[in-house]
Amino acid sequence: MNMKYLIVTIDGGGNLPPVFNLIRQLVNDNHTVSILGEPWMKELVENAGSIFFPFTEYFVKTDRKKDIFEDWKNKNNSFDNVIFGPMEVVVKETIANIRANNIDVLIADMVLPAALIAGEAMKIPSVCIFHMPEYLPAYNRPPGGLGLVPGQGFLGKMRDRLLGKVFEMVFNKYLTRLNIIRKSLNLPKFKNVTDIFRNADLRLIMTSMAFDFPIEPLPANVKYVGPVLDDPDWVSSWQNPWPSNDKRSLVLVGLSSTFQNQKQVITNCIEALGKLDVRGLVTLGLAMENEIFIAPENVKVIAGASHADIFPHVDCVITHAGHGTVMRALANGIPMVCLPMGRDQGDNAAKVVYHKAGIKLTAKSDPEKIANAVRKVLNDTNYNKQARIIGDKILEDFKNGNIILELKKLTPKLD
Repeated sequence: MNMKYLIVTIDGGGNLPPVFNLIRQLVNDNHTVSILGEPWMKELVENAGSIFFPFTEYFVKTDRKKDIFEDWKNKNNSFDNVIFGPMEVVVKETIANIRANNIDVLIADMVLPAALIAGEAMKIPSVCIFHMPEYLPAYNRPPGGLGLVPGQGFLGKMRDRLLGKVFEMVFNKYLTRLNIIRKSLNLPKFKNVTDIFRNADLRLIMTSMAFDFPIEPLPANVKYVGPVLDDPDWVSSWQNPWPSNDKRSLVLVGLSSTFQNQKQVITNCIEALGKLDVRGLVTLGLAMENEIFIAPENVKVIAGASHADIFPHVDCVITHAGHGTVMRALANGIPMVCLPMGRDQGDNAAKVVYHKAGIKLTAKSDPEKIANAVRKVLNDTNYNKQARIIGDKILEDFKNGNIILELKKLTPKLD
């Protein structure tokens, strides 16, 4: 059955490879896919075989590199500027697109959860996609965003419950506005802002369950569909610039593709690699590709390159611990030194350490500390062994994931 899907999304960096992977899968399954997104995305969306509709009142950037999150200034900016701040516009424009295009199923990127209200109001199945581990608190785990693993024992579990309540309080800053919108659409009030996720017909978690700490018991609307290992659209192919007889370890630096004020972090990584007898490859990403960095003889600095090309040669990755980079590194059995700078990165780094596949530092770590961590990861073969163990589980989840099958289960709701 041909279905009409509307995906509501914007550029959040690591969310786009999973979003466009889903677009391609739906198109290949002979569905009609429309995207409500930022104007700059038009060509990319149409090249993927889908129909593009731009936001007109907010999320109107035409320059892909423009930073609208600004969470490097204050982590709460991502809520005010993106996730909840413009919720009225998101609901309004999503409803307009559902009506105009006779949409059957709504898919909301987790960075724009207010779109789910539009689907609910229009009485169509509504799906939230998480391109990383879901961050809602639960009985058995702390909330996301804190870089913590589940607490152990009575005190640990009490900590997680208290932090879960604080998490709800922070989100509930937006509850009054959210319920005003719901009232205007004749929808019942929410008790908590996080009900917007719990109320979705499906929450599709695009990661490996083996890597994550799933909610227990798993809610009926939560389905793990495996990670997406695709490269971002903007990367180029890579050829090894070093002679084939150069057997020094290859260390890759791959930080955020979006702006997180990371120039100094990159500079520290370059200096750290200069202290080591390794080959260093630094990929700058879109946000930093025009910046100038001075590198020692053993370090190459490039704008970006395909992880699929590079990772088979890499021995260690220095990363901000964005979910996509972490998944691709572990899928290749590569241990990491993590320098989380915000967003979900602290959580991902904590999981890397939990699985004994790497070391977590702060983004403010000096070159000496970074160099020592890289040296430890390269010299202790257990990091590589553990990265391969969790990597094999990630690859299994990748191969077994079937997001299209989960979406098709929504079809009976349309009868």
